[in-house]
Amino acid sequence: MSPEGQPFSETYATLEALRVLADAWNASPPMQRLGARLDFERVDRVRAVIDPVEPFHRGGMGTDAVNGVVLAGLFDLAIGTVGWLTRPDTRSATVNLAMTFLRPTRGDRVTVEARLLRSGTNLTFASAEIFDAEGKVTARCDGTVAVAMGHYGTDDFFAGMRGGL
Repeated sequence: MSPEGQPFSETYATLEALRVLADAWNASPPMQRLGARLDFERVDRVRAVIDPVEPFHRGGMGTDAVNGVVLAGLFDLAIGTVGWLTRPDTRSATVNLAMTFLRPTRGDRVTVEARLLRSGTNLTFASAEIFDAEGKVTARCDGTVAVAMGHYGTDDFFAGMRGGL
């Protein structure tokens, strides 16, 4: 397990650097469509929030609960970001998510928080929890992110998503 309070990498070792990155990602079309935003409060956690939860986020089991596909997307966002932040000079992709839904996620705010468990040469392991509007844990996830060395394309959109790296 990663030491408490240890940044993911030297590149993003401060909250200021993480918040600059979050601003770039939060302005992107994928984040806008999901209705989520990265919201860093610690250098050793990836936190994302949907606030407010919109009608299109709902529908779990025909109720007002947040739909599982939205929760899965939040897990992928948070765990994938942990993986990339550990090696921001690489390409990365989430290759496994093992989710457990404990109770319906209700309310007008949903938060996911992920942390690094272990980072190796080619794989990064992370875990995450989803919290409802009352701060109760409603789902847990363990995930694996694969990292690969190589050059990015020249697309300016993706360069912005990488924070200019």
